[in-house]
Amino acid sequence: METQSLAAVLKAAVLAGLLGGLVAAGFHWIFTEPLIDRAVEIEQHAHGSPAVSPVEPAVSRPVQKLGLFIGFILYGSAWGLLFGLLAYAIRPWFSEIGYGKQGLLLALLLGWAVAIFPLLKYPANPPGVGELETIGYRQQLFLGFIALSLVGTVVALAFERRLRRTGRLARAGVMIAYAACLAMLYLAFPSNPDPVRLPSDLVGEFRFLSLLGLLVLWTAMGGMFWWLCRKVSRAAPATAPGSSRPR
Repeated sequence: METQSLAAVLKAAVLAGLLGGLVAAGFHWIFTEPLIDRAVEIEQHAHGSPAVSPVEPAVSRPVQKLGLFIGFILYGSAWGLLFGLLAYAIRPWFSEIGYGKQGLLLALLLGWAVAIFPLLKYPANPPGVGELETIGYRQQLFLGFIALSLVGTVVALAFERRLRRTGRLARAGVMIAYAACLAMLYLAFPSNPDPVRLPSDLVGEFRFLSLLGLLVLWTAMGGMFWWLCRKVSRAAPATAPGSSRPR
């Protein structure tokens, strides 16, 4: 079994998360920010309507665009740290594959559990969608959904690893049970209570790009972690003269 120290795994995971966040921020800067500019312009034009109360932005759009990169770098680094701890802790579950492949698989599973699946239930909205009075309620729903989705994914993965030697039928049963739990979770949680006043095409495109951006982030994080682990494994024999290169 390929082994690495906790420090090496965390270093690779945090760096992978940082780079993944940078890639995701670049994606949103190119594709999503123009939609936000359109939404802000529509919201500003709607200020003249008595049905919509004017909302002054806390910070300017240039500062928000800079904050996009800072926020995603911090987000990616924080998840990279947690991702590295989890990858190291469950290493015995993946003893048949290298750390890099394990990391890529784990990143995709985590991305699904904490980002993509929750966003399918509670999709992201551009400025102009969402009431100030419901912020706390919506945050509680979203965080609770993420927590239960993550717990369900970890439990399903643990059962799949435990039953992997009992045959494909048992493993298929775990996957079916996992899918059923996700469906129940999706149906049990209430929908977003806020009305959508912006054009449906703009909102739909924004939600699609937000979902795609998370896929970019977690895929990039897993891919970077895989590449960094392969680089460390190839460099390891050079630090020990007389040792043979691992296969």
